[in-house]
Amino acid sequence: MRKNKKRFFLILVAMIFIIASVLIIKEKNSENKYYSTKAEKQDSTDNEESEASSSSDNEEGVTEVVEEPVEEQDEAEVVEYINIAPEEVSIPILMYHSICADYPDNSLMVAPELFNEQMAWLNNNGFTTMSLEEVYEAFETGKVPVRPVAITFDDGYADNYTEAYPILKKYGMKATFFIITNNTDKDGYYMNTDMLKEMKEYGMEIENHTAYHFELGGASLEDQRMTIEDGQTFLKENIGVESKFLCYPAGKYDDTTVSLDAQLGIKAAVTTEYGFSSINDGLYTLKRVRISPMSMDSFISIFSPFTEWKSYDIINLIYLVIIILDNSWLFLVKVIDVLLGWQLWR
Repeated sequence: MRKNKKRFFLILVAMIFIIASVLIIKEKNSENKYYSTKAEKQDSTDNEESEASSSSDNEEGVTEVVEEPVEEQDEAEVVEYINIAPEEVSIPILMYHSICADYPDNSLMVAPELFNEQMAWLNNNGFTTMSLEEVYEAFETGKVPVRPVAITFDDGYADNYTEAYPILKKYGMKATFFIITNNTDKDGYYMNTDMLKEMKEYGMEIENHTAYHFELGGASLEDQRMTIEDGQTFLKENIGVESKFLCYPAGKYDDTTVSLDAQLGIKAAVTTEYGFSSINDGLYTLKRVRISPMSMDSFISIFSPFTEWKSYDIINLIYLVIIILDNSWLFLVKVIDVLLGWQLWR
């Protein structure tokens, strides 16, 4: 009887240990399950090659965590990167328009309070904001933060400067602002050149939403070239930006547009098509995630591929419990050792 009580006590201790570990690590864990699974698969395929060339940082297929400082943060924080195959890289590019509470039923307007809450959640849950230049590099090299996100704003509304910009600075985040250049300095509804220059100096990306904001799909080659080039010229002459990224007005484009992008030295272009961005969709047809007024639960669900536990995580936990039930203290020590070295707990 006493032996059974002791056995029960050991099992209870082990169960408490596992549950506590789950809760603590789930809170603090910043590793991306979405990418770690892919990285493990890629690493097993190229295991022999990775052992022979472990000193190479950017070799395709090698799973590697790299720590680098985040320049915008006041405190010394680090960003964890992994290296995977470029075609496996998938990055949510968020699409905002106006940050304003005046018209709550307008799907293009997100209230400043909600935007702040969204940015706080991203910051607190270990997401790394990326410029489009960094997104492009990730597609080229396969080096990507474990929890990546890119934030974009369309049209160049003045509230992007007065409302969104201070919030982004507060959390040390970066973003890309796509500007309708013909509206710049036009009235108080859109940002002026001084605002754009300030944000550029801080580290925000200022990019091209064309000069005249008409739909490119179906327009003549001459008209498409004019509105894209005029936008590029304005940004270069007035903001000091060599624009390499394009946002299609209303998300509309055609084969002529894609061909013209390459001719004009554009590295990548974004659409309004829903989804995570991937090089598999083409650099000139990158998908985005439209952010409209929504609950925080809906916003958080967007990032579930990066935050949700997978079924095999639970199976592994159950397996651990079974091991503990069939064994005792000696094996519990081995279980702790497994936990410390397990990919699940890093």
